[in-house]
Amino acid sequence: MEIICLNGDFLPAEKAFVSALDQGFLYGFGLFETIFVKGGRPVFLERHLERLFRSAHTLEIPCFFSAAGLARMIEETIRKNKVKNGSLRLTLSAGVGAQAMAGHFPGAQGEKSAAVQATLVIFARRGLPYTPDQYRRGLRAGFVSARKNERSPLVGLKTLNYLENLLAKKEARARGWDEALFLNTAGNLAEGSVSNIFLVREDRVITPALDQGLLPGITRQAVLEKCAALGIEAEERVVSPQEIWQARECFLTNALMGVMPLVEVDGRMIGDGRPGAVTQKLGQVIF
Repeated sequence: MEIICLNGDFLPAEKAFVSALDQGFLYGFGLFETIFVKGGRPVFLERHLERLFRSAHTLEIPCFFSAAGLARMIEETIRKNKVKNGSLRLTLSAGVGAQAMAGHFPGAQGEKSAAVQATLVIFARRGLPYTPDQYRRGLRAGFVSARKNERSPLVGLKTLNYLENLLAKKEARARGWDEALFLNTAGNLAEGSVSNIFLVREDRVITPALDQGLLPGITRQAVLEKCAALGIEAEERVVSPQEIWQARECFLTNALMGVMPLVEVDGRMIGDGRPGAVTQKLGQVIF
């Protein structure tokens, strides 16, 4: 039986309900974090919570819990669901409050923001979406038609407004790709639909800078730190899409895949079409 943590209460999945007036449901007003669970422990938990609290402050979503309290709820959710290796999803929405009420009931505009109560949902599941074979052979990707708006106030936040990414992923699958790649409005490389992207050129690791319209991924930052520790030169900058095919190797990162080789983009092989040495080296030390 799957157990879900809803606002601090642990309930069977079939009894964990969220209000129809929740602003996450009505407007996509909320945030989420996806966390890798390894050996029954959430990986990079402190970093995920730091990003969540920082983003909640930016969006003025009231948090009714502390980082320590949230960590305990996360660990208990993992324990109750007996997840040894898998994933955990944490969702924080703006809940039912003044904005939601004002949109549906005359006279509700006078509600005070203090009445707003955020909604917190945590669930954990066994298993991961990536296979050993994918790490051995690498993934294929391609550029989708949509562009990332690097000037959007939401671009650096992991919000519930995720439909653009889902549509990109759907387009990629329809074209036989494993992942979708976004350019930004200036035509430069931004990110994948569920990943950050890195290039390796002349023993230098290169990734698009944060002002290029991408999410500041937790694993992305960990890779940059590992590069420094291993003496691998790393650079965050503007990256043109043409540089992908000039690279010796490429790889993708996210919280669940870690470091994943990328061997083909738009039907064109990267390097020799096989996972590269730098990719494999970083993949062995990231978690």
